[in-house]
Amino acid sequence: MVVCPRFFLLAIGAPALAACSMTRVAYDNADTMLRFMVPSYIDLDAAQADDLTPRIVRFHQWHRSSELPAYAALLRSASQRAGKGITAEDVAWGLAVVRSRYRKFAAKAAEDAAPVLATLGPAQLASLERKFAENNEKYAKKFLSSDDKERRRSQLKRMLERFRDFAGDLSPDQEARIERFALDHERHVALRYEERQRWQRDCVAALKAERKPEELGRQLVEMFRKPELRRSEEFIREDKRWDEDLGQLIVDLDRSLSPKQRAHVVRRLSDYAEDFTVLSGMGKEAA
Repeated sequence: MVVCPRFFLLAIGAPALAACSMTRVAYDNADTMLRFMVPSYIDLDAAQADDLTPRIVRFHQWHRSSELPAYAALLRSASQRAGKGITAEDVAWGLAVVRSRYRKFAAKAAEDAAPVLATLGPAQLASLERKFAENNEKYAKKFLSSDDKERRRSQLKRMLERFRDFAGDLSPDQEARIERFALDHERHVALRYEERQRWQRDCVAALKAERKPEELGRQLVEMFRKPELRRSEEFIREDKRWDEDLGQLIVDLDRSLSPKQRAHVVRRLSDYAEDFTVLSGMGKEAA
């Protein structure tokens, strides 16, 4: 988000969640998309823009050659496991691998972006803070409404969309099971929002305090590699409970899958693996 390292996550990570052919188109143009997005968050001067552009290109190239093969391998393994039936151990493995890859990805983005971030001036940082506030307001309005019914509807809708993306149409019993999970973890959603705001404050504080690119990069890398060092005990506790309950939810849903649904899950995971394999291959050919 914004010119912090999360810009890279938005421009390169998010398109990977699109459908097959669209994934490839979006990913191949992620570096260009990012260069057009930056000005909507903060005004870079000419020197900063010139410095940022090749960094985005290099990061994109690194991600294609280094990370996409790992994503493809992860999804192929997930597809094979889904074909046999998911266990709690499978879910724990998947969460651990995804988080590990994310932290590596984000840390690399922080290192690459630090020399530009270290040059941001007071007006640019003020713009960054305003954009954070605007985005947070929109997020809170959508997912943290004071109206219990509306808040739960939004949170449940998001969860159902994610599960339907992989399993197709869900049965009433499956939807009810997902709804119970969402209701039981409303506090986790609120804590994640608080964590989001804390991360933004820490990021802006680091940008304001540190003018040396190497030291700024080190601080930002640590924020991504060791986020638990800055998290509250309540967040850590609830996040652990969320992981455990999510694992059980997925196991329960897996046991209830119809043959058609299981085929949909396996095919969906395989399609993503194929997308990443093709995209990674394109990068090798271009090298």
